[in-house]
Amino acid sequence: MSRTAVQIERFAAAAAAHADVTTDLGTLAERGRDFWGVGGVADLLLRPHGRDAIAPIMRLAARHTVAIVPRGGASNCSGGMMPTAGRALLDLSGLDQILHIDIENRCARVEPGVINADLQAALAPHGLCFSPDPVSAHLASVAGNIIENAGGPHALKYGVTYNHVLSVDVVLPDGSAVTFRADDDGPDLLGVLIGSEGTLGIITEATVALRPVAEVTHSLMGAFASAREAADTIAAIIATGVVPAAVEWLDRAGIAGLQQFYETGYPLDADSIVLIDVDGTAAEVAHEQAVVERVLRARATEVRVAESAPDRDALWYGRLNAPNSVVQSGRGFFIGDVTVPRDRIPEMQEAIQTTAARHRDGLLFIAVCGHAGDGDLHPTTFYDKDNPLAASALEAANNEIIEAALQLGGTITGEHGVGTEKIPFMTKRFTDVEIAAQRAIKTAFDPAGLLNPGVMLPDRTPDDPDATAFTAAVRAALKKELVPDPDAPLTTGDNTDMTANLGNLSLVLGADAVIESVNRYLDEHGITCSAIPRAGAERTVGELVATATGAERDRIRHALLGADVTVVDGHRPARFGAETMKDVAGYDTKRLYIGARGAFGAFRTLIFKVSVKI
Repeated sequence: MSRTAVQIERFAAAAAAHADVTTDLGTLAERGRDFWGVGGVADLLLRPHGRDAIAPIMRLAARHTVAIVPRGGASNCSGGMMPTAGRALLDLSGLDQILHIDIENRCARVEPGVINADLQAALAPHGLCFSPDPVSAHLASVAGNIIENAGGPHALKYGVTYNHVLSVDVVLPDGSAVTFRADDDGPDLLGVLIGSEGTLGIITEATVALRPVAEVTHSLMGAFASAREAADTIAAIIATGVVPAAVEWLDRAGIAGLQQFYETGYPLDADSIVLIDVDGTAAEVAHEQAVVERVLRARATEVRVAESAPDRDALWYGRLNAPNSVVQSGRGFFIGDVTVPRDRIPEMQEAIQTTAARHRDGLLFIAVCGHAGDGDLHPTTFYDKDNPLAASALEAANNEIIEAALQLGGTITGEHGVGTEKIPFMTKRFTDVEIAAQRAIKTAFDPAGLLNPGVMLPDRTPDDPDATAFTAAVRAALKKELVPDPDAPLTTGDNTDMTANLGNLSLVLGADAVIESVNRYLDEHGITCSAIPRAGAERTVGELVATATGAERDRIRHALLGADVTVVDGHRPARFGAETMKDVAGYDTKRLYIGARGAFGAFRTLIFKVSVKI
């Protein structure tokens, strides 16, 4: 018997006190694959007896050096769960209790395996909901939403999962238990855990924020002769100050492609269609619907309005049924995920269809749908499974689409995650210094590399930059022992530039810009940024973020999109985040710099969300 087999056997025997242990190959194969059929077969599967069993299981795994692959609803579609021989699959789907719904304070405590749709059903009688609404809500667990930072159609108005998590109880790979809270001062460790794809810790309990279900929701559709007209119309709507609850996109190929599988009801002669939800009180919806409809009718070739529930369901059916229809089509398919600044959607759509034409010998077509309000697009590539050219064409097309997104200032994944599928693109998205900083996060949380190994980060190379000091700072923050150097610089570069992108509703600020001058700039351009206070106007923006506490820290957390920084090891430049509204490529490293007082490096530039003054 090999050493690994002995370790697995001993671990299984010890873990049996805390979990049901299965070695049945059929069960291992079935539970080891996600909704799209990607995965593998572990040596054993563990179903914990309760959430209190996870810490002792992880301590045993550390003692026997057995790698653990967590599993929730398995709706992931980036190869984020990869059990193999020598590993144990930790199935959390049975930990599915809603522990408490606090109606007065609008929050809920849940176990990790609670399915999003089940939580929504429990909240509905109270007139409340959990904002993240991915299309996979009927499969995805709340912990899965957290570790993937799930979004959904309504993230434009209400934000992604990050914006709705108040705290999580986590078991780290060594078996120690910690709690990360949104209102903790110092580095935003909760923000680093969110979107970490199960590689940093096992969530045992989460407290999530709730919001009231909108009193009224109406839907509109606009059909357009060109992608540019559609994108400009979205920008024109947002420029009015109206923030739709959802803005979804389908291109000509997407409409025609889906029409092959079912009756979408969408106009087949449109180059692009946009689906829009407005919600709120009856008075708010009446006002916002009138504004949106006026802008649509001035630009669209066709406008439809749906106010009743049946009419709304019919209007949205084609878009929301797309994932299921793809699976049921019998065709080979691949669902992509790239994000660009919303004003670059037309160029991205053109690049995708140029790619489709270039590879028509191996591919059938590429349909584009996605969340236009966030710039998050899902190019879905269809191919004939019997075509010998399909595999190479699919790989080449995917590479070209990701390259195009990066060239347009976008990122490699907006909500699906890196998983194992997009690891080859991490070195295109990030510099070696930026990847070294992310490795430092993984090393600090999981020194032995035993939790969900092989996901997200590329393999180490002999030329990896040193990140010893960065690792030490993350480790100290985890232990609540971080003591920043009082002489550490908070900003660098003397950058005071200010640039607003109204088409994308983003604001790029030099870290040395003074808050008073930033407020003048915002007023002059008719925009607001929740992260920029009126008090303490003599501070620089970099100082504001680096020393943020309390309410200021909370507002910064929700508004910050990206930052140009230095990494403390060698003070080398790096960028974490971007002007994209959604970005789940790698660890959300910029979160460490919030309130860290220069412990991880200094700021040069900061990127924030803004809104138009009404």
